[in-house]
Amino acid sequence: MQAGGNAFDAVVTMAAVIAVVEPSSNHVGGDVFSIHRAAGQDGLRALNASGPAPAAADPDAFSGGIPQVGLRSASVPGAVSAWDTLATNHCRFDLVRLLQPAIDFAERGFPISHALSRAITDSREKLSASATGLALFYPGGEPLRPGAILVQTDLASTLRTIATGGAEAFYQGDFAQKLDAWSRDHDAWMTAADLAAYRCDVGEPIYTNYRGYQIVGQPPVSQGYVLLSQLNIAAGFDFAATGFGAADTVHTMIEAKKLAFADRHGFLGDPAHVDYDMARLLSEEFAARRRAAIDPAHAANEPLPGNLHEGSDTTVMAAVDADGNAITYIQSLFEGFGCGVIPDGTGVFLNNRMTGFSLDPAAPNFLQPGKRTMHTLNTYMVLRDGRPYLLGGTPGGHYQVQTNFQLISNVLDHGMNVQQAVEAPRWGHDELTGVAGLETRFDSALAGHLSDRGHVITSYGAWGNPSRAHLIAIDPDNGSFTAGSDPRWHGQAIGY
Repeated sequence: MQAGGNAFDAVVTMAAVIAVVEPSSNHVGGDVFSIHRAAGQDGLRALNASGPAPAAADPDAFSGGIPQVGLRSASVPGAVSAWDTLATNHCRFDLVRLLQPAIDFAERGFPISHALSRAITDSREKLSASATGLALFYPGGEPLRPGAILVQTDLASTLRTIATGGAEAFYQGDFAQKLDAWSRDHDAWMTAADLAAYRCDVGEPIYTNYRGYQIVGQPPVSQGYVLLSQLNIAAGFDFAATGFGAADTVHTMIEAKKLAFADRHGFLGDPAHVDYDMARLLSEEFAARRRAAIDPAHAANEPLPGNLHEGSDTTVMAAVDADGNAITYIQSLFEGFGCGVIPDGTGVFLNNRMTGFSLDPAAPNFLQPGKRTMHTLNTYMVLRDGRPYLLGGTPGGHYQVQTNFQLISNVLDHGMNVQQAVEAPRWGHDELTGVAGLETRFDSALAGHLSDRGHVITSYGAWGNPSRAHLIAIDPDNGSFTAGSDPRWHGQAIGY
């Protein structure tokens, strides 16, 4: 930005760099979603750079479940298409300039963090999925330790090809051919034709209203609908009156979360393959019926309607500038190091997003060739009088929409500023076990009150909620920016 770039330049550059220096969380072979507003243009746009299952994908091949490791668990990667689309349409600099910092970190190396070293140590089996990954992260048979310099020359070469040739060079060039060859040699499904056919989508976001503000969410295949559904249900309760962290408030929010997720499992899938009425799901009439199902004195602990695998390794970022550009952006491999495969000569980890599909033919998220799985990835904006007021997001799989729900409530119901909202203690309801976790910075009596209502409670410790949120606010009166970054991880808020 100080060199003349805008918010879009900042995000594309951050996205490429973070793919190099945090390869366990996200990579060039991952997926992207964003919501953005471009200066001088009316309305907001939602970008969906999730990839479909390969054309040869066969659900009958997964009799034992979809494996987390190996190229058969990878969908077509969308990140590069997202970078190119944003750069072409909104950035001031070209990809050569935007990707140069990432190329430098890949080519010259960087000292790895304690967090990355732990991820490497914990992922030996997955990194063994390709000889390249094992040699890169286990030189001499030992995992890289904190401070070790990680040099990724193949990745630098791939990034340089993208910088000079754009998305076409990635999806139809040398990378596509190398991935095709690796896939054929290892009995996987991904082909050069799958990549050549790919383009990310840019379309309309979804909207609802909460406390007089317009909430903008990520449309399907993202689970962003769940955030809006939670807020619709919560709109019938006065959280400002019951108070932040009170048993009534937290109980009601957890119950709203359960109802919204039940609907996610029942309806949400690739809209190109599944027919459902989003307008009805976001209507006040539907929210009122769901709201009426909440018992203020008892937790609803029904069996979960599905058993979808949830990813957890993700990166989120946001940027705004003085011209009025604003973008909130999320990028992920799904699980740590994705499927563990680096096709020879590419330096690129592929995602394992296919594990997000269901193998139940009756489920809306059933695996089919060319279909996109339902995504946990989502971002959001809050508008005041039609102008961006808050924007943010978080990693954390199915905790993403729960945390976004809490942060929006922290600001709009409880009057917190962005850093207070990010630092405030959080709850999280595990979608697979039904257990609700509380950070110990809540009032000590809260866990007992929730247990009395039938919630199964566990402790996260003081800062242990599995999300890492970031939040930017734009003052509607004077246009100034404030930003909050989560102390639960090593992100940061910067500006000038």
